[in-house]
Amino acid sequence: MGKTLNLEDLIEKIDFFTNIYDAIRIVEPIKKKVYYFFSKDRESFEEEGSCYDFWNQNKMCSNCVSMRAYSKDETFIKIEYNGEKIYIITATAIVTDTGKVVVEFLKDATDTSIIEDIDSLNSTEIYSKINSLNELIVKDALTNVYNRRFIEDRLPVDILKSTSDNLPMSIIMCDIDFFKKVNDTYGHLAGDEVLKQFASILQQSIRKNDWVARYGGEEFLVVLNGADKDKAVEIAERIRKKVEEAVIEYNDFNIKITSSFGVYEVSGENNYIDIIEKADKNLYTAKNTGRNKVVA
Repeated sequence: MGKTLNLEDLIEKIDFFTNIYDAIRIVEPIKKKVYYFFSKDRESFEEEGSCYDFWNQNKMCSNCVSMRAYSKDETFIKIEYNGEKIYIITATAIVTDTGKVVVEFLKDATDTSIIEDIDSLNSTEIYSKINSLNELIVKDALTNVYNRRFIEDRLPVDILKSTSDNLPMSIIMCDIDFFKKVNDTYGHLAGDEVLKQFASILQQSIRKNDWVARYGGEEFLVVLNGADKDKAVEIAERIRKKVEEAVIEYNDFNIKITSSFGVYEVSGENNYIDIIEKADKNLYTAKNTGRNKVVA
């Protein structure tokens, strides 16, 4: 990170790169706001709307490199498609007098071989290929739910949106009871199957605007946008019963498991790590007072 400078000075410095890159943006990734946009195809201006509108998918990016650059003070790269061109985006964080922002440098990669046979594909097929490539970065390979990286990108944004819209939001930390015993009894491949089935139950039990991520090992995070504590407890209890009733078949084994849940309703906090810790504390209580229960 360089020294603090004002936004106007940053824009002036960026002008040097306009001959190298096809587009440059200054964004605030938590608010999803664009402060400045330069493109060789148009004049520089402050762009209305959200930063993800440029990609014409009507949703936030699941693999937000600007959010990652913002939170980790590192530089990240991804590819993206806006319906006309494929871009390689390099995102890096800069501190200004108005706060931390992220500068995105966009390079047109449409005519490269980054997507094979691109000329034979329509827009929908190109979007699908790009999304598949980017999903690999934010999905857990074993369970196919989101991973820790996605949590770091998305949870702070959902917290801000909940606060801005004055809507409730809850999270659930959950894990599989005595998972080590499953591995020791049936083997690690059986344990992998248990993790996949558990993640599938979580995924099938949430609503459209909710999401699930593997936090680590046998521990998972469920984010419930628009849900207060009572609703979150109801959802967690429904999941708990489904897990308890499930029979997981692996080779000649019929494996039964239970799970524990820590629920926490966001109440004005901004730090996503603090919120996770509070839900995790409730999960710890659930596991130390008998397991196979929901604590809020």
